[in-house]
Amino acid sequence: MFCPKCGANNTTEQKFCRLCGLNLEQTSVSLLEQVASVKSAELFKRQRKLEKLGNFTFGGFGLVCLIAVGALIYFVFTRMILSGSNAFFGSLLIAFIVFAGLTLAYVAFEEELKESKQKLNPALLDELPEKRATGNLLKEESIKPAVSVTEDSTELLYAKNNTRKLK
Repeated sequence: MFCPKCGANNTTEQKFCRLCGLNLEQTSVSLLEQVASVKSAELFKRQRKLEKLGNFTFGGFGLVCLIAVGALIYFVFTRMILSGSNAFFGSLLIAFIVFAGLTLAYVAFEEELKESKQKLNPALLDELPEKRATGNLLKEESIKPAVSVTEDSTELLYAKNNTRKLK
């Protein structure tokens, strides 16, 4: 552990810094709280493995869905648009499929962004606009000017009349 005042290297068992004499008890306690224990490190490794498995699984599912949507668009394009039987309806169906997929992608990316922000700093979610209540906003009040210290004291000053004659 390094001393926060002088930067000297000390052990966590020392109560005072050997170089500058700073009390290191609270520093060592907070340092030991921040260092992960063996159990929490194992739990973190298992969580990372589970996240990787989930990413792989959802990625594979997304790829299969993408291939299925592509096949559906190909089927609609060849059977309806190229044949000329229902060209307008086929075009509308393809547009619906494409924009539904884009909407789902947008929602998924937005949720992932919120989750990432929450992992970095949970307090950031309180700053999101949808979390703020309008009842918590400040009420508008008329601004009152500050009273000046010298406001009424100028009556006591006497001014000399220094007028010069212009030539």
